[in-house]
Amino acid sequence: MTRIAIVGRFALCALGAHAGENIDFSTVDSDGDGVISEREFVTWKTSLGEMSPADALVEFIAIDVDSSGGITEAELEAAKATKNESDEM
Repeated sequence: MTRIAIVGRFALCALGAHAGENIDFSTVDSDGDGVISEREFVTWKTSLGEMSPADALVEFIAIDVDSSGGITEAELEAAKATKNESDEM
């Protein structure tokens, strides 16, 4: 359980590390299917060269809380809210 918490905290820090925290879900969901796939997420997170594909994958896994293989808009919003709460502490 501790390992999951550590990975989750790392991923949330990485979420905030990306330039322009105002994430437009539809921009990242490039195929418009309503879910951000692993490929879409990793492509987005590595596009500015600020994150490695491996780090992006760790973040993707942490945000995909239901382990469905895709990030829904609700999962992304929950991750952003959790990150904002931790920033306020």
